Amino acid sequence: MRHHGGTTRALAAAAVVGIGLALAACSGSGGAGPTSPPAVTASSTPQVTATPSPTPEPSPTPTAALADVTVAPTPPAALDGPATEENAAAVAEYFMSLFPYMYATGDTAEWERLTGENCGYCSGTLVDLQKKLASGRHAQGGSFEVEASGSSTFDGHEFFAWVVFIQHPSRAVDEAGTVVEDFPDTTRVRAQVTVVWSGSGWAVDGVDPRELETL
Repeated sequence: MRHHGGTTRALAAAAVVGIGLALAACSGSGGAGPTSPPAVTASSTPQVTATPSPTPEPSPTPTAALADVTVAPTPPAALDGPATEENAAAVAEYFMSLFPYMYATGDTAEWERLTGENCGYCSGTLVDLQKKLASGRHAQGGSFEVEASGSSTFDGHEFFAWVVFIQHPSRAVDEAGTVVEDFPDTTRVRAQVTVVWSGSGWAVDGVDPRELETL
């Protein structure tokens, strides 16, 4: 089983440390020998009020820049093989990253190239997208942020991969730029992706995405 870390978010925290200050006083007089310190009465004791240090504002939490979904994802070297579990997981990641790009730009060439003849999800997605494009709609946002992936195989030919990713909010707009549909939630999704090595290339034979939680 291969596990692959995806994009991680950096977290920043600010800590405030309180420091107590102790004040001491001593006095003495010159002479041949030590003398007893003078008596100190309550009225002569200076009153010291500790002023609390101002609490600094917490550092803002850095936010990772989201991928531009109008830019085509970079094809991984894994597309050229060999047929390994690691490469199968990388291909699954790449295929899923094509989804928001395709809905934003209408460019389906790479999705179609990798779609296997048995992948109903893949062909169904193309039909849905073509309907939206025909009505003048396209998507904005909705980038995928991969958290982890992996795969397993029994025969070195068919690989059962999985990808866990964060899907960011998106919306559908028409040709005039008017929002016609809004998807405001950020969700964590796990997709089971079946990929097959033909001996010279990969094909996606099945996809089953399941929402894990709304963030």
